[in-house]
Amino acid sequence: MRIAYCEDEAAQAQLVRTMIEQWAECKQEFVEVVLFESAEEFLFKNDDFPYDVVFLDIAMRQINGVELARTIRKKDKRLPIAFLTADKAFAIEGYEVHAVRYLLKPITTEKLESLLDELLAEQENKVEDTICITIGEKGNTKRIVEDSIRYVEVFGHYTQLHLADAPTIRIKESLAAVMDYLHKKELFVKCHRSYVVNLLYIERINRTECTLLDKTVLPVSRSSYRVLNERFIQYYRGLRP
Repeated sequence: MRIAYCEDEAAQAQLVRTMIEQWAECKQEFVEVVLFESAEEFLFKNDDFPYDVVFLDIAMRQINGVELARTIRKKDKRLPIAFLTADKAFAIEGYEVHAVRYLLKPITTEKLESLLDELLAEQENKVEDTICITIGEKGNTKRIVEDSIRYVEVFGHYTQLHLADAPTIRIKESLAAVMDYLHKKELFVKCHRSYVVNLLYIERINRTECTLLDKTVLPVSRSSYRVLNERFIQYYRGLRP
């Protein structure tokens, strides 16, 4: 597990890192804790966010933890964020950025270990959230994490899987067959007869276009708009179809 911890009080940062390392030793798990003294340092050193979880203090200079969380959410809707803070006033904002936990200082071993246990269980469950795709004439099989699929595109006699963290994969399967592979069907919505989009990667929708977080623009057909828009709103209000 790789943890980023953004905290401007050095003593607090070292204390929490020690608590995490003790938990990891007890669980016999490998954990790397990367410390950042400010939100500015975190953003300067990270174009993307190669972490399993981000811990944030809130009361930091210049950019506070809530503002940093909002910036992270513009690029990554799924990265777990937890607030470790002495400030109770931002609890509502924590819900707005879908924080997994809001721990008040002083951080107790019991509460921190409970959070780490939860995150570890979630990480282990991700192994199940994969699909196996057969690629090429040799029948090579590739395992793909469903959440990494940004959108699926019909391309001639092939279907292309456009991924967030790897090159595009082209397979000789129909769009319907690819949809049958998926376990998290609630995340994937048809926006056009040739496209299925993952709700996690949508930034905005209008009646003719769907813009993704990386500014890719997909067409939206007249017949698909209503369902796509409803599902997008439902998902980000925390509802499920």
